[in-house]
Amino acid sequence: MVDINAGTSLYALIGYPVEHSLSPIFWNKSFSELNINAVYLALSVQPDNIIACLEGLKVSGVKGLNITRPHKFDAANFCNFLHGAAKETNVVNTIKFSSNQKAEGWNTDATGFLNLLKNNNLPATSAVVFGNGASSISIIWALKEYGINKIYQIARKFVVDSEDINESHNNKKIFFRKLSWNYKNFNNSIKESDIIINTTPIGWHEKDDIPGFKESLNDSKCFVDLNYNKKSKLLKTAKQICGNTIDGRELLFEQGVEAFKVLTNYAPPAEIIRRSIFD
Repeated sequence: MVDINAGTSLYALIGYPVEHSLSPIFWNKSFSELNINAVYLALSVQPDNIIACLEGLKVSGVKGLNITRPHKFDAANFCNFLHGAAKETNVVNTIKFSSNQKAEGWNTDATGFLNLLKNNNLPATSAVVFGNGASSISIIWALKEYGINKIYQIARKFVVDSEDINESHNNKKIFFRKLSWNYKNFNNSIKESDIIINTTPIGWHEKDDIPGFKESLNDSKCFVDLNYNKKSKLLKTAKQICGNTIDGRELLFEQGVEAFKVLTNYAPPAEIIRRSIFD
């Protein structure tokens, strides 16, 4: 760790809750490795206080922020300028404050997940996404960018049993079907999909489960969970059945590398970041 002094730069994670986060570990180890005079903190901010918090941090000279649930939409609306995927999704998980106190936003969840798809050489065919929050929007953007043209999305907020939406991405037609949260839809969409992605908080509690999940899996499937609780029932089940299982630490790594470049202008020490997350 650096010796904190008047010249120490501050970076932070904003979310609610944040106690489980591994981000402070790899950020501070990265600062130490590169001899950067900076520290990174995790700040628990309730939803009603997010704008006041962002305003305060902006005028306090904080260099940059990572944003996690449930603040990613508010973060996008707060920014003065959005880059790339952040502009296309209106979701922000990385904010950089400029010298004139302007806030610029990036979506490194989206670009990080795109890198995850590429680096793992996952099939560019079909996918199902559980959830409809900010993370799901980022993941769906990455799936389309990767070239997947058959996408199912299941969420509790979808009241219609099945709704097809005509979409295109990069001049390619997308088969996109929204489904309500029930056994039949889980069973059918998982069977039709090569990649299964959980963007919900389900899995942080040991006994969390999804209807029809186990019965629909086979060894040709890839299960990706944005959570990384080692006791997750979903992850344990997928590891027993699926040919490929990827937990949320991989996305944390990919988006962390992206965010480090954006916020510090330094080449990220990728091996330090990976060891900090996976050890």
